Amino acid sequence: MDTDVLDRTDWSGSLLVSDASGHVVARSGGRVDGPDSAPCGPETRFQAGSISKSVMSVVVLDLEARGALRLDDPVGTWLPELPGRLRAITLRELLGHTAGIGHWGDISGLSPVLTDPPGRDALVEAVLAAPPVDEPGRSWRYSGPGFLMVALVVEAVTGRPYGAVAEEVVFAPVGMRATTSGTCPVGDPDVAVGRVDGRPIAVAPGFATIPGTGDVWTTAADLLRYVRALRSGILTGAATDRTWTPRVTLPRSDQDAPTVASGYGYGTFTGRVLGQDAWFVPGDNPGYQSLLAHLPGTSTDVVLLTNEADGVQRVLGRLAAAG
Repeated sequence: MDTDVLDRTDWSGSLLVSDASGHVVARSGGRVDGPDSAPCGPETRFQAGSISKSVMSVVVLDLEARGALRLDDPVGTWLPELPGRLRAITLRELLGHTAGIGHWGDISGLSPVLTDPPGRDALVEAVLAAPPVDEPGRSWRYSGPGFLMVALVVEAVTGRPYGAVAEEVVFAPVGMRATTSGTCPVGDPDVAVGRVDGRPIAVAPGFATIPGTGDVWTTAADLLRYVRALRSGILTGAATDRTWTPRVTLPRSDQDAPTVASGYGYGTFTGRVLGQDAWFVPGDNPGYQSLLAHLPGTSTDVVLLTNEADGVQRVLGRLAAAG
């Protein structure tokens, strides 16, 4: 993967590529907050978007390995206060987006792209009141609200805030010292400012309070540690390969696109990245994009974090054009 095709002056973010020998190629572009701030790099913090769903899936698998829960038990086991139509849904269905719960645009009062989440209690109330879009287990439909329900289960099972559980189960064991869930670090000197059309945006702090939808802030260096830990079995032993084991086959998409999804496991897509077989997790929140990928054919790990609304597409497009 020739990262030299990337001009440091016309994109903003941090890219790390690790090959089979462990050699790391690092590329970065732009600056954290305007021309006079520090340059982006592997230790710059970004909002990770739906990479948060991968972390949550690992947390749930760890709790299952401890005997604290079972994926096929109905969520009403832990959340008896849920409406009757939701109590029978299982964690397996929620983690695989087959629970029949819609995405943000299917929730009354919310837009398809969540830009300024209401308070957590109000958001949970809206999600629980929304009618289903399909019968559980019948079809695949990407659902951020479904992962919010998973967070409610994790907190009910552990009696602790989700962010504290993620720290204990994932961040601390892996050594992800710059990674957090449940906090909004905007304004800190090492945090990249999100941009849309080249202009800085005000990042809504509400994302930090809704796990699975942008609650994780992290660095490229930390995510490289994370993907290596997933593959090595440091996290929940051999169970982590279940996150990228396809459980649903997805409709064919543009086969020439830099990322092509053909299946979904738990919080993770399978398909192709830059023409190679891969499992991967994309992230897309206002002002930020991200990509975490492993290409087993070449034992390559790819981590890309950017504070541009189209940053991942731009970088992958140039890498693809360069061959």
